[in-house]
Amino acid sequence: MKLSDDFKRCFRHFVYYYTNGTLPFVIGDDSILKDIDYREALKKEASLVEQAFAIYANNIEMDEHGKVLNQAHAMKRAAQWIRLVCREEGEKYQVVPEFEEWETFLH
Repeated sequence: MKLSDDFKRCFRHFVYYYTNGTLPFVIGDDSILKDIDYREALKKEASLVEQAFAIYANNIEMDEHGKVLNQAHAMKRAAQWIRLVCREEGEKYQVVPEFEEWETFLH
């Protein structure tokens, strides 16, 4: 089975928003990544970026035709991970709802 064109489009947009720093503005909650330069913070932490992409992909839902049904949700869950790993020492940030094991699984 091939990935649908809609998934490829959505994934491309996620990668675009992540890499150009506009992810905070497209996830429906700009407070999650407010004032965080996540690209700078994560540029030497490839495994943390890998985890964010896995969370995005694990949260994507598609209909029987491959149409993505929850792009904003998948991007928000990835953003919550980014926020969690970019927090300052001693800063309290809690992901709500907490990540479930299936969301963070690396395939």
